[in-house]
Amino acid sequence: MDVERTIEFILDMQAKAEVRMAKADERMTRADHRMDKFDKRLEATRKLVEAGMKYIVKTHKQHVEAMKDFDRGMKELKDAQKRTDLKLDRLIDSWARQPTNGHKN
Repeated sequence: MDVERTIEFILDMQAKAEVRMAKADERMTRADHRMDKFDKRLEATRKLVEAGMKYIVKTHKQHVEAMKDFDRGMKELKDAQKRTDLKLDRLIDSWARQPTNGHKN
């Protein structure tokens, strides 16, 4: 058995293993970097969605309030129209009951 060749073989295998390990470390570092970028993007997206949901809720509340105001205004307008119609009916009735100075139509 040639001890020198065996030692050389072992050293060669160790060198190749170290190269493979360095490449694996480099890939892991790149993967970690990509994951960090992904995590940052995901966090930014989460914040955008959260802000968007808050905006939607706020806008919805404003819309509901505006609709309530509109409905109140429409009810007031409807009530005022009824009062106007009653007054107009009374006025027309009072004109219809007025004497015609002896003239008939």
